[in-house]
Amino acid sequence: MSADGPQQPQAPRPSQYSSPQYPPVAPPAPPVPPQNAQTPPYPPQGGQPGYPQGSAGYPQAPAGYPQAPTGHPAGAYAVAAPPRGLLPWALGLLILIPFPFVGGIASGIAMAVSGGASRRAGGVARENARTALNWGLTYLLVSTVLLVSHFVLLFVLSADGPITGFFPFGSIILLYVAVGILHLVLVIVGMVRASAGKVMRVPFAIPYLRA
Repeated sequence: MSADGPQQPQAPRPSQYSSPQYPPVAPPAPPVPPQNAQTPPYPPQGGQPGYPQGSAGYPQAPAGYPQAPTGHPAGAYAVAAPPRGLLPWALGLLILIPFPFVGGIASGIAMAVSGGASRRAGGVARENARTALNWGLTYLLVSTVLLVSHFVLLFVLSADGPITGFFPFGSIILLYVAVGILHLVLVIVGMVRASAGKVMRVPFAIPYLRA
């Protein structure tokens, strides 16, 4: 004890290497929602009567909220349709080329060539291709015969002078037009049946290929 009286305990002096002490900071207050905002009425997790329940007991979102897509869209894994032999019959429409005799010959050749190539697919496509090939070659043969007969008859009848009447010279022209209309009808029917996966039959076609 000193002469001046009892000494008071002194607080420890802060070291120059110690970090300063700061008062604790209070956590921020939760945000207050606007007065006009509406909170969707979600029921508690256990569910209440009148609320639709989703999977695993969770409630579904109210009506009007976007829903998460489920499953795969329709047609995402659609299987391609097998060959049906449509192309050989569709090529028969080349008869509509606006040139005399050219369209008929071109359609017959195209049907025969395409029918021979499409026979490799097998099944319904093979049968439709075979029928299209047989009819294409038949129509090509008939068209060629009528075309040659037309020019032969024209040469014979015009040897003694100019031709005055339509018959018998015009009979070949009428027959060619009738065969062309028949060809167009068969091509359309063949396209419809091939599109439906059915086999087209032409019983009066020359059977160049039987199987």
